[in-house]
Amino acid sequence: MSKDLKTSEINKRLMKRILPDTNIYGELVIDKDIARIKDNFEKSKEKLTIYGLKLVRDELRSTHKHSRVEGKNLRVALLSLYDYFVRDHELKSKMEELNKIADNYYKTYRSFGGSKSKNIMMNDFLIVACASKNNLDIVVSNDNITMLTENAVRAYNNINELIGLKTPKFINYKDFKEIIKNDDQ
Repeated sequence: MSKDLKTSEINKRLMKRILPDTNIYGELVIDKDIARIKDNFEKSKEKLTIYGLKLVRDELRSTHKHSRVEGKNLRVALLSLYDYFVRDHELKSKMEELNKIADNYYKTYRSFGGSKSKNIMMNDFLIVACASKNNLDIVVSNDNITMLTENAVRAYNNINELIGLKTPKFINYKDFKEIIKNDDQ
């Protein structure tokens, strides 16, 4: 194996592959340090890749078109941030397969005592299914009411182990900013 190939393989292993949940873009849009976050992201692009998912973009797009934040159109600001961070890294997965995994998450979540409806949980489960299916390292979310509940995380781990997928690590917005800031990680 050549030295360049070894270096390439090591860099791939060190690279963090991250999928932010929809709510993270809301955090970014109101963050006073957004310029610094973008600058740090540019400096750390060789160490991390931020992925997107059509489902997340569609959720952002569903923001009311007249909503405003700090005098700016909220929907435009959210979609601009999504496009800035994701660029050409939007995940493409077979929805039929993701739906099957998400359905299994939901059944298991309910068996563990989860009480939210399938309608409320499904998008979160699809996001985690897509991250798992694409072997991503991290899902970023502040959603402690649905996506990150103990029963939901147990369901992801249980189903992913059964079907041979790795469950991504879950971090919050604050930790996400730290990863971007620390380009030496």
